[in-house]
Amino acid sequence: MQKTRAMVYADRLYNCADGKTAHGLVRFSKRFDVVCVVDSTLPHGDAAWFLDQKKKGIPLLNDLEEAFNKTRPDTFIIGAVSEAGMLPKGYDKAVDWALSKGLDVVSGLHQFLSDDPRYTRLAKQHHCTITDVRKIFRDYRRFYTGDITKVPSLRIALIGTDSAIGKRTLAVLLVEELHKRGRTADMIFTGQTGWLQGWPHGVVLDAMINDFVSGGIEGAILDSWKNLHPEFMIIEGQGSLVHPFFPGGFEILTAGQVHGFILVDAPKRPHLDGFSAYPMPDPRRVVNIATLLTEKQLIGIGINHEHMSKTDIISLKATYQQMFQVPVLDPLTEGVADLVDALEAMNYPTK
Repeated sequence: MQKTRAMVYADRLYNCADGKTAHGLVRFSKRFDVVCVVDSTLPHGDAAWFLDQKKKGIPLLNDLEEAFNKTRPDTFIIGAVSEAGMLPKGYDKAVDWALSKGLDVVSGLHQFLSDDPRYTRLAKQHHCTITDVRKIFRDYRRFYTGDITKVPSLRIALIGTDSAIGKRTLAVLLVEELHKRGRTADMIFTGQTGWLQGWPHGVVLDAMINDFVSGGIEGAILDSWKNLHPEFMIIEGQGSLVHPFFPGGFEILTAGQVHGFILVDAPKRPHLDGFSAYPMPDPRRVVNIATLLTEKQLIGIGINHEHMSKTDIISLKATYQQMFQVPVLDPLTEGVADLVDALEAMNYPTK
């Protein structure tokens, strides 16, 4: 896949969960060569260092013109989102600017920029394109057939106690670690950022008609097997089984016919994402629900360390290891080797 040079725009939101598309692209992208991130409220620096204290040479800049002149992108990506998947306030001016510069605009929002006459007029005038990722999957229709039973790959789902908690990030790290060990693996994406990152197999679940969601998941898994024959398929999770606004995961667990699941939890997060009246659930509740749905077992736990000190992480890991009797780790600070050890120990499939 030939990468295009991309500017990721996350103004005012790179420092919070609403900028998770930008975070995902800074951490990993096969589709785009991310050359800068723009947020006018943050000081200059390294965009990856800001997230994970690991430098990747992607500048974090705070002015569009400066970013354009320094990095010469071909593409402008909306890297943040507001409530209900709409264009954040003030971002319309940035889209106008990008199209006027002749940059292709890519958006994963529910709001389709390519349906706006002003944007389409500017795109035509300046010979550039507008891609709405969710629009690609809006009319995708495939019924579930049961053919997934013919796929021998080990399928592991990522689930979470909340949305925007690190499920996709952990999925990517698991695949990368499996590749380092010489194993074949694929991530099945289920959201727009996975598509933006360039994973070849998946669907954007919340863009689809509900009747076809299970069939879409099955189809992505069948395509992955047909094209790659991976030993392992890591299925990106969505939302949370217990989140009232983002109740994702049911179809992933059932239609995906998973052989096990990994939980992601943020122990110090006070309430569900976007809903201060809803406290975070007990992780045992989420694990019990997933176990009932799949009749499969928890493989391990990934910790989102937000609001946690190193001492907190050490203490929490010990508590969870005693509680669940599975590997527990903070993937961004210590890697995912223990989780991959657990996957390989399942002895399915054979190498």
